[in-house]
Order: sequence, then C-alpha cells, then structure tokens
Amino acid sequence: MTGSMLGWLAETGIELPAGTTEQNCLRASKPPDKSVYSDLTRVELIVVHHSATVSGNVALFRVLHRVVFGWDDVGYHFVIGNGTYSRDGELEEGRPLEAVGAHARGHNDRSVGVCLVGDFNSSRPSTLQLETGKGLLGDLMRRFSLGKGRVIPHKEVEGCKTECPGKNLSVKMLLEG
Repeated sequence: MTGSMLGWLAETGIELPAGTTEQNCLRASKPPDKSVYSDLTRVELIVVHHSATVSGNVALFRVLHRVVFGWDDVGYHFVIGNGTYSRDGELEEGRPLEAVGAHARGHNDRSVGVCLVGDFNSSRPSTLQLETGKGLLGDLMRRFSLGKGRVIPHKEVEGCKTECPGKNLSVKMLLEG
C-alpha cells in the first residue's frame, strides 16, 4: 500500500483517538486472532454498503474500524475495490464469512456485509465493481439459498438510519447488471 494509514484516516475527516501512530495502524490493519469472533450460524440477508469514502481497501477499513471505532475487526465480510488502494473490481475478504459482522446494527448475527469502495452519493461504482459485485452476490445467494429479495441496501435494514449505499448504487444494479 502506498501512503500512510494515518494520512488516509486524516483524509476521511474522522477524529483520531489521542496517541494514534502509524505503528498502531499497521498492527490494526492485520486480521485479529480468530478467537475474537462469534459464529455466524445463519444467513438470512446480504447487506450492500458503500464505504462513503473516495478511496480505501479492506486493510484501511480494518484500521478505521479497529483503531477509531474500537471494534474487533473490519465490519464487512467483503470489500470490492475501486482502484485506489486495491485494483478496480478487486474482491477482498474482510471478516471471515463464518463470523458475525459489524455492518448492520441489530442484524449482524444473520447477515453478510458487502462493501463497495466509494462515495456513491457523489459518484458511481465502476463497471468492474458492479461485475465483481454481481458475481459475489450470485455466489452468496446460491451458497445460502437466498432469493433476490434477501439482498438489500443498508438503508433498508430495519432500525438503521443511513443513506448507505448512496443514491448512485442500487441492489438492482448488482443483481441485474
């Protein structure tokens, strides 16, 4: 990865905890020991997110979620890159698929989180991101025997108040092309 993790965090505009160092960030960018996770025993939903940042990748989101938010790991199970810190359309694994995520409050114990890098209130996902997303969602729907109606945007998750995944990304774009 080029550039510093602290620099990327500063670009997001999120206030960092006092004493945060590049070394802390480097340590936090690595997946934690598997003992921190709870088992995801059923999957009833796939929740689609945008990162709401113009750049990023799973390592940077892991740092944001662990260092700034204090979570055990990155919240999403999968991140699809936009060419900034990973290749355009690159599929990266976040939390293990068998672990409860941290992406849809009140529904994490029954859902898989998929995040596309970008702020889709101000831009659109790339063609490669959409192609990768379509393939991933198809695979997940088959694996967990879910219909299209079980793939929802974060803003439609009951109890979540958000614009995510933005006005320029819809589930339909990922399911139907």
